[in-house]
Amino acid sequence: MNNLDMALKFGQVLLPEGLVEANIGVKDGAIVTIAKDPALPPAKKVIEAEGLIIIPGLIDAHVHLRDPGHPEKEDFTSGTMAAAAGGVTTVLEHPVSVPSVHSVETLASKYAICNEKAVIDFGLYGGAGTTSIKEIGPLAENGVVAFKTFLFKSPPDRIDEHHGLEVDGDGELLDVFSAVAQTGLPSCIHAENDDIVQHRTRELIASGQVDPMAVNLGRPLIAELEAVSRAILFAEETGVHLHICHVSSGSVAEIIGRAKKRGVSVTAETCVHYLLQTDECLMQLGPYGKIHPPLRSQDEQDKLWENLLNGAIDTIGSDHAPHTTAVKDRGKDNIFMAPGGYPGLETTLVLLLTEVNKGRLSLNLLSELVSKNVARTFGLYPRKGTISIGADADLVIVDMNKKQTISADKLYTRCRESAKLFDGWQTVGAPTMTIVRGEVVMENGDVIGKPGYGKIISPIK
Repeated sequence: MNNLDMALKFGQVLLPEGLVEANIGVKDGAIVTIAKDPALPPAKKVIEAEGLIIIPGLIDAHVHLRDPGHPEKEDFTSGTMAAAAGGVTTVLEHPVSVPSVHSVETLASKYAICNEKAVIDFGLYGGAGTTSIKEIGPLAENGVVAFKTFLFKSPPDRIDEHHGLEVDGDGELLDVFSAVAQTGLPSCIHAENDDIVQHRTRELIASGQVDPMAVNLGRPLIAELEAVSRAILFAEETGVHLHICHVSSGSVAEIIGRAKKRGVSVTAETCVHYLLQTDECLMQLGPYGKIHPPLRSQDEQDKLWENLLNGAIDTIGSDHAPHTTAVKDRGKDNIFMAPGGYPGLETTLVLLLTEVNKGRLSLNLLSELVSKNVARTFGLYPRKGTISIGADADLVIVDMNKKQTISADKLYTRCRESAKLFDGWQTVGAPTMTIVRGEVVMENGDVIGKPGYGKIISPIK
């Protein structure tokens, strides 16, 4: 074998069979050897990982990086730096932006912007809605990783961001699913019943009930339950692979689990905030705890964990959705005036490693949820999501004993001041190095990767 570009030695490597003492050799951005013998060929860069664990790089399939429309909230450089800091080696960005990614032209424009700014690898979703249905085939041909459809209408001040991503009714949703099915790509949905949400919200505003807890009253669990159930039926009818984003509750996960058992092609994502925070935090955080769908009760969270462990949930994403404090603070006196979302790219892994240390889930399962299953769902496996010969050398070195406190003011996201959801939480376990295709982009918390290094990632044909 020729000399290596990088060698990682003496670490515990997370392979499908579990942790194995092994050394990893990297050449031309890919893994070329995994061996117990420490006598690897000479390497330009040697990383000693004794006492540390090497896991596959995270793939966050649910991020909103706001470029180019709202750089004050985030851009592709700050967002991918945040990802690198959190052990994420690939982000898949949803098409909610200004302009939204709903056509070949907007996709090309977005690629041009992101290509110059990305610190890590990235893929893009295309919008799939009533007005963009004819673009679904061309978008697939031009490399999108999936399609996104909203089952509820956008707020009046965010219509541009949602252009081409919404459907006007069930007939159009069936048409969209049928069109996406022809591409073989996943159809990803934000599942909340719009009629229920709009009706309940109008009633609450009319009655003057606009305190933080009104978020859950305005977006009740039945709205998510109904939308998910309907989407599953439509997926059965059309044959599309349905991916349900940000499942907020155990009750919804149970519906998905039952659909899987009867053979429906459906996968599901949840997020760390649904696993670790409940609606009670709204009383302390107000608009900074507002997320769509909303945080649920402790009972629903307990049930969500059960379904995570039994396989009803396939992936975990951050739903990184940064907003400035000025925008969030609009909801201080009327919670409905604030947008939903918080910046979560940098905190996903440390929070989940803490749960591993508590014994709540295994490291293998964690890696499947944030790497392998994501890669499989979006057609990136085995190039991404695994430590195996021929795979991209996307690796994260983890110190399972590292204790730290999440500090919002030290985050890389531009909206660090609004990252209050987990600010001050004590964690155990952290990434100490993030490697993308054999290049170190984060070391000991400092992001050293350069904008423009990240590459566009499309599904493997």
